[in-house]
Amino acid sequence: MTRPIPLADQDNVGAILDQLTAGLRVILRQRLVGVYLYGSLITGDFDSGISDIDLVVVMTGELDEARFKALHQLHQHVVERFPDWDDRLELAYISSAALRSFRQQSSTIGIISPGEPFHLLRAGADWLISWYALREDGVSLVGPPIQSLIDDIPASDYLEAVGEHIRNYRDSVKKPHNKSALSYIVLTVVRGIYTLSHRRATSKIKAAHWAKRRYPQWAELLESALRWRANPDCDLRTAEQIRPEVADFVNDMLSQLTRLDDCPAET
Repeated sequence: MTRPIPLADQDNVGAILDQLTAGLRVILRQRLVGVYLYGSLITGDFDSGISDIDLVVVMTGELDEARFKALHQLHQHVVERFPDWDDRLELAYISSAALRSFRQQSSTIGIISPGEPFHLLRAGADWLISWYALREDGVSLVGPPIQSLIDDIPASDYLEAVGEHIRNYRDSVKKPHNKSALSYIVLTVVRGIYTLSHRRATSKIKAAHWAKRRYPQWAELLESALRWRANPDCDLRTAEQIRPEVADFVNDMLSQLTRLDDCPAET
């Protein structure tokens, strides 16, 4: 069943989706299988000033050079018309065959995401978290239900992938040079801990509010991370000054993983 999409007129989200889907139909024509919306617009906590628009475009084959260039122009035209959405469109272009077989082999997909230009990369089983979320929550704007294009992914496999993913932030916390990136790490890790605690996903905002109650020693950092997400300049400290506390938080959260593996899901 198709779920309603919560769009506010003032956000221009509906107009952006209309322009993108119309452009995709023209550029891809018979190669277009479907266009799927997922992320915070579907699951909740969408913030028109911060959140991204998350779309997956499924095609009959991989992108060729001509269509890649045409799609790049389409993305540019959208942000020229809606400049507030510059660097806030997150689109993945993948063939139906690659989506079906992603656990067995890697394929070339097209990606545009915040902080990165439109580019090609190889993706396979390392994208399980994204494709699980897409299969669970994706809404079809064009094409058949997304569940018909992605084989069932056991929840246990998803939870294992979440644990592996957040473990990588022990090293990643050493790299960011701005507060927005540190906020992303804090909120991504805490969302992973929530997911593993409850055996189900939630938004970063809901996970942060849960964790403030569950781990009161980190409540102040979590509240700061929510503020950095909206406005990094609200905190006069530099990223280098904040980084040690974020690293301690990540280490503490990751130390919970063994316990979470052995405990029943929280309610």
